[in-house]
Amino acid sequence: MNDLTEFWPKNRVLNKGEWTPPVGTRFISSDDHLMEAAHLWEERLTGPDKDRAPKYWQDENGIFNLEVDGVSYNTPGFDLSFPEGRPGFWDTQKRLEDMDAEGIEASIVFHSRAAALIRMQDKDLWFKCIDVFNEWMAEWRMAAPDRLFPVAYLPTFYKPEMTRDYMQKIKDLGFKAVEIPSAPRGVRYNGKEMLPMWEAIAEAGLPLSIHIGVAIDYTGTGALAINLNRNLQPFNPLFGQLVFSGLFDRFPNLKIVFTEGGASWAASAITGADKIYRDYISAIKPRIEHKPSYYWHQNCWTTFMDDPVALDLIDWIGEDKMMWSIDYPHPEGVFGESMKIAKQIYDKAGEERFKKIVGGNAAKLWGI
Repeated sequence: MNDLTEFWPKNRVLNKGEWTPPVGTRFISSDDHLMEAAHLWEERLTGPDKDRAPKYWQDENGIFNLEVDGVSYNTPGFDLSFPEGRPGFWDTQKRLEDMDAEGIEASIVFHSRAAALIRMQDKDLWFKCIDVFNEWMAEWRMAAPDRLFPVAYLPTFYKPEMTRDYMQKIKDLGFKAVEIPSAPRGVRYNGKEMLPMWEAIAEAGLPLSIHIGVAIDYTGTGALAINLNRNLQPFNPLFGQLVFSGLFDRFPNLKIVFTEGGASWAASAITGADKIYRDYISAIKPRIEHKPSYYWHQNCWTTFMDDPVALDLIDWIGEDKMMWSIDYPHPEGVFGESMKIAKQIYDKAGEERFKKIVGGNAAKLWGI
């Protein structure tokens, strides 16, 4: 094995190491991923749309492939064995073994390839595909219902008026959490047309994760890294969008989790938004009731994996607002060195704040 592949997810060696965390520490990963079952949509879509189902299969090399209307939804020019090669991605028993090896008690689990279906032009069919995915995830979690907590994908940001009924379905299926993407094309989260969605989410009371997405906006030299850099850091403008639209004044019980974008961004986002509030207060419409930092500490959380800058900024971000994740089993995730990173958090944060960040905050937010 050469140096370029030994830390690919499928090749990582997992162990807890020699460090012993303080008694009473709960390790809950606030952002992990699963791989959807092969042939999920072909087998589960019903009615006249069945023949149009996305084709989704695992090939002889173990790689999952997705095709819609004859068009490949795989990332062009990208070796999928790099991010998707670990068996625990799709084999639940191996996932649990990996969690045990890393000392992870529970996992908040998000989609994988299902998110790519947002590219589908037929949004009615897309809605049905996401509905099938959510129903499948509700079954998937029963393999370890006290450890695996999948996050339902809310497909109503294109149909906000349907959100109340769909949120009830999500709750009836047993989900503790729901997600929407960070920047779906053609959707304005601060638009008046979205108010029925926000109202229904607030009424349902489930924490809403806004997860980073994959957008191929750049081409040319270095395009892969450029796109990754953009995709992994999207949240500063989104925070401002939610705050300055008056969303939190209208729905003060909203719980928003900015997911997989790190935590250090929050410090500059909060202080920058407070400065805008101070300097432009006479021109801002609507006139929000509090400084943006108030809404951060009342309504928002952020997840991170390995973010040493954030550990220097805990007093700005808030020890109750930060949640650690493994991001299993993505390349940017920290599984394979989880306890090494945990020790770094402990050394920087101290025992009380450490226990909140690595599991306590997640346990409280999602009721685990």
